[in-house]
Amino acid sequence: MGNPTNRFNKSSSYSSEIDDIPDDEKMRLIKESGIFKTLKQAEADRQEQSSVETETDDPYAHGPIFQAFIYTIPLCSVYSVMDILVHRQYNEDVSFLPFSARVIKMAPILWFFVYYTNKNVKKPWVQFFMFLGSIGCGCYMIYIFNKISYFSIMRRCPPISTLWIYFVLQLNLIPSALSLVFVFLFFWLGDYKLA
Repeated sequence: MGNPTNRFNKSSSYSSEIDDIPDDEKMRLIKESGIFKTLKQAEADRQEQSSVETETDDPYAHGPIFQAFIYTIPLCSVYSVMDILVHRQYNEDVSFLPFSARVIKMAPILWFFVYYTNKNVKKPWVQFFMFLGSIGCGCYMIYIFNKISYFSIMRRCPPISTLWIYFVLQLNLIPSALSLVFVFLFFWLGDYKLA
């Protein structure tokens, strides 16, 4: 068994014998071989692939029309659940055809509303509009549950509650929490009841 350090010593003397090509000649050989072009192409392909991966991970990459469609589906579900709950609260039967007709009528309205508000959701004036809308919808729901007849509640509660949920979810955290505080103050100072 030989000493491994001897091998390294031999390689250092050996490398000086190999490196007898001048630097200009090395660069000429590298350029003629096309290694730089291959490396540049590989780097460009790698960057393009990483940009494609980040674009597919972006939920906003498909545009506001598709995004409005994606938001409308759960909002129609919320509307449906609220409609069923309000009807069952007053011991009313929910028949399929009138229920489906109400949801089908509400879906395009929700889509247009979501489309126009979601395009500009980060702008301060839209946040302010949603803040006021959240307070208005919450206070109005408390008012109609305490002061209006049950038939009016069945007609008004599902769309108002759907809008309220949409506004609260789309607001930034501080305005969203603040709007809920204002709705609670309206409930508490107005001596309204939950029953």
